[in-house]
Amino acid sequence: MPHISISDVQAFWNANPCNSRYSNQTDRKAYFDELEQRRYRVEWHIPIVAQFDRFKDKDVLEIGCGMGCDGLQFARHGARYTGLDLTLAAIEISRERFSLYGVSGHFKNGNAEEMPFEDNSFDHIYSFGVIHVSPDTPAIVKQMYRVLRPGGTFTVMVYNKTSINYYIEIMFLRKLFRWLLYPAFMPRLLSKVFGLDYYALKGHHELLRTHPKMSNAEWLSRNTDGPYCPYAKVYDEKGVLELFKDFEDVRTDVWYFEPSHWSFIGKMMPMRLVKFLGRHWGWHRMVYGRKPLNRPQTSDLQS
Repeated sequence: MPHISISDVQAFWNANPCNSRYSNQTDRKAYFDELEQRRYRVEWHIPIVAQFDRFKDKDVLEIGCGMGCDGLQFARHGARYTGLDLTLAAIEISRERFSLYGVSGHFKNGNAEEMPFEDNSFDHIYSFGVIHVSPDTPAIVKQMYRVLRPGGTFTVMVYNKTSINYYIEIMFLRKLFRWLLYPAFMPRLLSKVFGLDYYALKGHHELLRTHPKMSNAEWLSRNTDGPYCPYAKVYDEKGVLELFKDFEDVRTDVWYFEPSHWSFIGKMMPMRLVKFLGRHWGWHRMVYGRKPLNRPQTSDLQS
C-alpha cells in the first residue's frame, strides 16, 4: 500500500465531513435535525454505548468531533465538552451546530497523534469511528493516556475485523463481483436495481479503471468510508486489548449490522435478526477502559 500521511487523511475528511450528505435541507437547523434523527435511527446503539447522560459536570474530550452530533448530546447533558478534529471543516460545522442550538462547547483544530492539551486535562474521552483512520493509531492511544486524569475513562469505536462487513461483504463479495462495475453504465444500473449508493458505485467504477490491482490493505481502506478514503484499519479483540494495554478494566463488545448494504435481502430482515447479527458480528467494535489511578505518564511508558 502506498505511504499515507496525516495530510492525506486530513484532505479527504476536510472535503468529506462524515455524514454531511445525508440531508438536502436548506434551512440549517432543519439540516442538522435531519442528520441527528438519521444518525440515531440507523446507528441506534450510539446512545447506549456513549451514555451521554453520565458525564454531567465532567470534562469530556471527543477525538474527531465530525458534524458535532454526539458532542452536542454530551453538552446538552451538562458535560464540559471539547471537540478535537483534524479538519477545519468539522470544527466550523460543529461550532455552527452548537451555536444554532445555544449549547456551549469548545473546539480545537489539531492532530490527535500530538494532542494540544496539558497532561491530566479530561475526565472522559470519547471517539466514534476515528482513530482507526490515523496512520499512527498507537500514538493517539498514548496521547489519550497522557491527557486523561487518573481514573478517567474512555469509550472508543473502531472497525471490527471479526465482522460480517469485513470478511463477507468487503473481502469476499465486493472482490468477487467488482468487475461487474467495469462497464460505464453499471453503477447507475446497479444503484437502481438494488438500491445501492450510486456515489460509492461510481467511485469504485473509476478506481477499477485506474487502480485495477490493490493490496488487501488498500482495498479495505477504499471500502470503508467511500472509494476515496485513503486509509482505514480493522481490529479484532486481541488487537484492541494490545492497543489499550496500558489502561485498566479494558473491555470490548461489538454492535451494528447495516441491512441497507444487502439490498432487498436486508429489507426483509426483522429488526430482531439485525440486532442479533450486530451484537455478534457487527462492524463497530467498542472499547471501554480507564486510566489507572497510580501509573506513570506516557513518557515513562515509552521508555
